[in-house]
Amino acid sequence: MKTILFVEDDANIVEIYREGLLREGFEVLIAEDGLAAMKSLHNTKPDLVILDLIMPKFSGAEVLKFIRTNPALKDTKVVVFSNDFLAEVALDAKKLSADATLLKFTCTLEQLINVVKTLLSDGHAGEEHLKL
Repeated sequence: MKTILFVEDDANIVEIYREGLLREGFEVLIAEDGLAAMKSLHNTKPDLVILDLIMPKFSGAEVLKFIRTNPALKDTKVVVFSNDFLAEVALDAKKLSADATLLKFTCTLEQLINVVKTLLSDGHAGEEHLKL
């Protein structure tokens, strides 16, 4: 079973997407802020991280930097799942090589699941998914 760390501070969004990912057979861990994400990453090595950019305590870009600079985590697949692609924090995420990015307000559960499955099977999300 593949493990996903879902890093999101909006409980409603977490619940909607978490349920769908569970139905697809994934184990889903939740972190409600950047600090909780870093602690979880320190204790477990998920197969993929779904990461919001704008969060309390540490931003998604800071979490992504933590992942990419940690030798044990640097190859972990990361999907940036956010509405904030124009801010400076989004540019930081681009520099740190997110594997795929999805706009939260237009992304369906089916699209997220397809990106997750694709990244976990062959590592490339494809051109139909927005890249930073």
